[in-house]
Amino acid sequence: MRMSRRDILTAASLAVSAAALTAFPAAAQEHGAEAEPGAPDEAEVARSVELGGIVFPVFDEKRKLKNYLFINARMLAGPGKDVWKYREQQHFIRDAIVRASHKVSFHQKDNIKKLDEKLAAAECLKAANAIVGEKDALVTMTFTQIASRT
Repeated sequence: MRMSRRDILTAASLAVSAAALTAFPAAAQEHGAEAEPGAPDEAEVARSVELGGIVFPVFDEKRKLKNYLFINARMLAGPGKDVWKYREQQHFIRDAIVRASHKVSFHQKDNIKKLDEKLAAAECLKAANAIVGEKDALVTMTFTQIASRT
């Protein structure tokens, strides 16, 4: 039996599709299936600005460097705000956050390996809202991943 070019292309595309479904099982799930516990809902993701790969220096009262904290975070835009405008300014927001982290050390007072999430979120939101030029443009900050150098 001889296969035509069309049969070969059809078989190859089916093989690639099957491989993609096994490699990415989440994509194969039915829409509306149960999400992971603690995972953000679609509405939250649609209103958020993702900030990945930010490094916060940790320093003592004398400003001597002690550690680094590596974070990924999500900032949520306020209701009725234009999230796309903020996403376009993401690089300016990131710069403002890094600058703020060099003025105030965001570690817990008793542990240089842990992030003081409340302090960090407050300072980062203040810096981000100053950059975008709107009060309460970005209203919450969630840290999705935190790692320490030491």
